Amino acid sequence: MDFFSRKAGFLALASVATLASGLALGPARAELLARVPAAREMAVCGDMLFVGTKGSSVYAVQLSGGRARRVASGFSAANGVACSGGRLFVASRDRITAFDIGRGGALSGRRDIRRDLPNSGAHSFRYIAVGPDSRLYVSFGSPCNICSPRGLQGTIVSMKQDGSDLRRVAWGVRNSVGFDWRGGTMFFTDNGADGMGDDVPPDELNALRPGGFYGFPYFGGRVRLEGFEDARPPARQISPAFNFQAHVAALGIHFFRSLGGDALVAQHGSWDRSVPVGYQVVRVRFQGGRPVSAATFVRDVGRPVDVKEAPDGSVLVSDDAGGAIHIFRR
Repeated sequence: MDFFSRKAGFLALASVATLASGLALGPARAELLARVPAAREMAVCGDMLFVGTKGSSVYAVQLSGGRARRVASGFSAANGVACSGGRLFVASRDRITAFDIGRGGALSGRRDIRRDLPNSGAHSFRYIAVGPDSRLYVSFGSPCNICSPRGLQGTIVSMKQDGSDLRRVAWGVRNSVGFDWRGGTMFFTDNGADGMGDDVPPDELNALRPGGFYGFPYFGGRVRLEGFEDARPPARQISPAFNFQAHVAALGIHFFRSLGGDALVAQHGSWDRSVPVGYQVVRVRFQGGRPVSAATFVRDVGRPVDVKEAPDGSVLVSDDAGGAIHIFRR
């Protein structure tokens, strides 16, 4: 049974979305919280929501409602946003920038804490989060569909909040655009390669082992990637903790108190598949600290990019195709 279903196609902006039954949240109505052009990663900072974009600007929205306000601009793809201790961090293509957060979400004290980030080509939308250790974590995509990354391409790194002490925490990562922590362990999504057919390789959910090698470009899941079938990997691969369907484009992930510690994952949707898949948010159930299943949580929110939990337990979903932030209240 679906609650408040309104089918409007894969890229539609639905004012009432399809919410799967049997969820801890119970029936919920999807509301349009705000219009934000090309909305990407979100950061909940008290009663404010900051939203990164594919464009040059960052927006702020009151969680109680109201119009989105542009609070910073002049970036190259301001995709990543995260907040900590009264500061907002923005991860764009070539730098990480810090601001002080003032009253009503006003930003001041702009300073670049890290410049000259690696060129990630088509996978240059940075994701950023603050870990339980108070360090910043940032993903650097691989610059291609299937090729050998160089330097910090295809990695996840951590650093202090002043940009110093950069450390590589994961490598062999094709393109991670989402991570969060459960019980002290980071779980991160990774997008599988294109051009190898409808059903391989899978998109991945990985558990971080600091310094670990995650297989790219030799493996996608446990599938050998084209051009590297006979190549010897430089290290032992850490296999995915969970495989999603190929081409769903698993992006943002967040562990929800209101879902008993299960995760929601935004599946942006496929382009390289004869029958499209994704275009939904899925609930990943955990048992014994491990992901065991994934099922549809909500459909008809355009092309979801990120998911976050508001202080009252509501679910926030960003949609870059429709330029919207949706909220699902209890």
